[in-house]
Amino acid sequence: MTLINKTLAFFKLVRWPNLMIVAVIQLGLYYAVIARIYKIAGVTAALSLTELLLLMLATMLVAAAGYIINDYFDLRIDRINKPSSMILGKELSRSNGMVLYAILNIVAAIIGFWLAFKVGSWRLGLLFPMIIILLWLYSVKYKGMVVWGNVAVAFMVAMVVVIVWLFEFFMLRGQPDTFVAVTQYLGLITAYFSMFALFAFLLTFAREVVKDAEDIEGDATAGIETLAVKHGIKASKRMALGLTILTAGLLVWVVYSFASNGMLVAAAYYAVAVFIPVVYLFFKTMKASDKKDFHMLSTVIKVIMIAGIVGLQPIGMCII
Repeated sequence: MTLINKTLAFFKLVRWPNLMIVAVIQLGLYYAVIARIYKIAGVTAALSLTELLLLMLATMLVAAAGYIINDYFDLRIDRINKPSSMILGKELSRSNGMVLYAILNIVAAIIGFWLAFKVGSWRLGLLFPMIIILLWLYSVKYKGMVVWGNVAVAFMVAMVVVIVWLFEFFMLRGQPDTFVAVTQYLGLITAYFSMFALFAFLLTFAREVVKDAEDIEGDATAGIETLAVKHGIKASKRMALGLTILTAGLLVWVVYSFASNGMLVAAAYYAVAVFIPVVYLFFKTMKASDKKDFHMLSTVIKVIMIAGIVGLQPIGMCII
């Protein structure tokens, strides 16, 4: 295999479109929420653009490594569930995969500790090693535990959102004048990040449950006790429906809050582009019965998540 083919195989292995989504989420939150609100306060963000880009890079590297280690332990399952799309063990050897896994995590941890040093909180430097360990544990242990594997993935996706505000906030504490200037806005920024983190958690949780229902055959063969394997497809549908209802409830509150605060463009966008698709998802989940149906549900959830991210633009327009 040529170097070009290996490079292409690597990018497919680490799901480069998903990594781009991670970058867009973090960059969008930084500029649509933090930078816009800081502009009202007449200050600039504590994290420089270079530091933000390094934080984004570290996050993407950890996520990429997570995909590699997950595929490494899922070779047997993937031969059943998705043999045509396998990369590890076909286009790239398992040993090469582990080397790449180690390199990505080491670079991410180094960047994380350097940023923590800049922020002035060495404890933040432990965040990336903790996520790396959690991703490893998910692949070797939590994935085989009913619901807990889904929770672990949803938590890590929510952290993609939270980590931007964590580093910004701790960097801000080292700049007393700026901190005082934005004190009255800290609660608002935290509310926005909490909203997006919860949105990401609920939808990721639902998507993982749906994917488990889709992959029930391979998981059962490999002895992976997902909710679908342990309690059946109906239990997975009930869980997905419950999470969809919670997401819809969150969106009703978000749309109402935006409208009440005069953010009519953002309210209209989330009502039409996000809430309506969530209602559609609810009814399609009720009717789902086979692998094709659950694959379609997974795609719908991903589209809803992207729509939520795109909604950062109308939010930013309303904040100014």
